Amino acid sequence: MKCLQPDYYPLFHCIAGACPITCCQEWKIAVDDDTARRWKKLAPPADVEEQKKNLNAYTIHKDGERVIGLTPEHKCPFLNSDKLCKLVCTYDDTVLSRTCQDFPREILKFRTHEEESLMAACPAVLDIWREQETLSFPSPAPEDLTSEQARLLFRLRSASIRLLDLSHRAPENDTPEQAFLELSYILQELNRTDTLDDAHITEYFSDSSRAQLRDAISNIDLPPLDTLDECNELLQDLAVNYRKEGLYSGYLEPIIQLAEELSEGCDEEELLRGWDAFQQDFTVWRPLLFHYLENELYSGLLLPGSDLTLTTLLLHLEWIILTYAVIRHSLFLAWLQGGRQPLSYETVRNYIVILNRMTGYNEEDIFEYLENSFEDPLWDWGYFALILGH
Repeated sequence: MKCLQPDYYPLFHCIAGACPITCCQEWKIAVDDDTARRWKKLAPPADVEEQKKNLNAYTIHKDGERVIGLTPEHKCPFLNSDKLCKLVCTYDDTVLSRTCQDFPREILKFRTHEEESLMAACPAVLDIWREQETLSFPSPAPEDLTSEQARLLFRLRSASIRLLDLSHRAPENDTPEQAFLELSYILQELNRTDTLDDAHITEYFSDSSRAQLRDAISNIDLPPLDTLDECNELLQDLAVNYRKEGLYSGYLEPIIQLAEELSEGCDEEELLRGWDAFQQDFTVWRPLLFHYLENELYSGLLLPGSDLTLTTLLLHLEWIILTYAVIRHSLFLAWLQGGRQPLSYETVRNYIVILNRMTGYNEEDIFEYLENSFEDPLWDWGYFALILGH
């Protein structure tokens, strides 16, 4: 079976104790069944603070899966003071669960091929993207796919990624918001066609069609206060359970408190002036954001095990865009909290990492969230426009 991977994939290596946001803290660490069976025969390292009969005794069941039970400080019990794994230090990395061995590598096993990518929930991955001028994403050869529907959907994914590629966009239209407004409209229109085929894909993604679409979008009134209000609500909703458990409090509490203040009322003119100034400061991070979003389209639009349909692809796109809108809003609030000074790379990177950990649901949970949070889980284009703005 062929295995595909983006050009940046081999550049990753774990930075271990130098990691600013370790994956061994404030996160569910899954333990697969094979690892659990092996752990029943292994004693904990001598320096683990609470000694139990075997490694498996440190696992619990939470949200329908077996995970490592964290300490009261929300840390993995096997994490040492140097942010290294006591299990690896005592045994070797083969003792780890698949989650710990693989992260942040992500392997999607389709029926016809495998695809590898890296997840934005790791700061070292953002460091790689920051240094790259362009990213290159492979696509399975049409002859390797078993159905015409699959071939068309993988072609759609490639066209979607290309639409976000800065080397193919005009400088005056190089915002993620503009790109996503175009992409969401195109995919919704294609979903309404009687038959998805190559001709329709070529037509909708053509330069002339997109130029007309950009002109039409530029003439739409998208009140920024409405965008800020909706993104404010989305952020607070996504943060509820994490705040209850005291997770990521150093990042969440300052911005959520400000979000709550804005929800209760504010000087709208001053808020708009702040929003305009923030967007100017934020432009410096567009290349990084485009790389992040290209990767999300590659790894998130089509998933093995799900229905390979355009409707499902659109639902995946909604989650990617929702996550981006909440990241942007979090950074806006952090910018306000920081006295409206330009954001540091570390701040931008860390909020992208934290929000991706918070929204890293599996497909079933994503669909459940969309169904419970919206009258129709398949959004009208107007909602894309509402949370993205211009």
